[in-house]
Amino acid sequence: MSTTPTAVTDEPHDPDDVIEHVNANIQHGWKLNQFLEWIDRRAHETGIRPHLLTLQELQEDQAAMVAERLGLAFVEAPNVRPGSRNALLYDAAVFQPDPGWTPYPPEIRHRPATARLHLIDPATGALSRRKLSVASIHLDFGNPSARGDQLRWLLSNMVHDGRLGFVAGDFNSWPEWGCPLTLDNVEDRAYALNRSILDPDGTMRPDDQADRLMAYRHMVDVGRYAATVLGQTGADRATTGHGPDKIRQLVPDADLPPGGIGPIDRTHVSDELPDALISSETPTSPEVQAFSDHAPQITRWGRHGLWVVMNRPVVVFRH
Repeated sequence: MSTTPTAVTDEPHDPDDVIEHVNANIQHGWKLNQFLEWIDRRAHETGIRPHLLTLQELQEDQAAMVAERLGLAFVEAPNVRPGSRNALLYDAAVFQPDPGWTPYPPEIRHRPATARLHLIDPATGALSRRKLSVASIHLDFGNPSARGDQLRWLLSNMVHDGRLGFVAGDFNSWPEWGCPLTLDNVEDRAYALNRSILDPDGTMRPDDQADRLMAYRHMVDVGRYAATVLGQTGADRATTGHGPDKIRQLVPDADLPPGGIGPIDRTHVSDELPDALISSETPTSPEVQAFSDHAPQITRWGRHGLWVVMNRPVVVFRH
């Protein structure tokens, strides 16, 4: 339960009762010594040394030097090029790190698993003329822009004009047709922000950008196709939202789209491939719900139908 914080006053505090944080961007680390001299001078004047520092643009080995000089522990972010490192320093007598926390770079937390696959003729062993560009993906959970960038990279590198794409996984965003009307009334505000787009007019709306990108690329949502074209009821049902730990993430009924909320776990394929689709199923039995907070999707394809699609004569251009 939250409580009303006590008002901050200008009354003096016991230095032993104060935790001080300092944030500073030390331009290229050029004047780090001057910064540290300033820290020392302030500590001498106030009787309080910083317990937590968040520093930017440090160069190689500078975080270790600051830590040694101030008697602090430090965490340094990995970098792909020398210099310009971010560092976090803390007083180990005041803070204890969580040993289970594993830092990761922001670019792609879960790298996609990708392959280009020929289909094999079971009678002759011949390989199909074309290949499936298959990807197992898990898009960024908290950044709509990163989700778009990851998809754009995947499509531009794996699914050029004439190539057959088969992209399946956790899109961490909704399909356009099954997107909530708003997340304004979701209790878990961090979750609401993770799944929201900031429009140019300053309004926030639920994220359906990944689905729009796929549709613009003529990639077909297999579950939706099975439900609407093949008449397979439930093939496009939601894949998340069950379980007691998801209650605060639930979208109120009044904020749901007319057809109900759609799945964030989907399979999207090039628009030629549904010719070979047999079925798509999203099981949601209690047994299935017990092993994950995501329901699986099971798609079935006709081998002969795939062979026909994957041997159509096409001209593939290098971009």
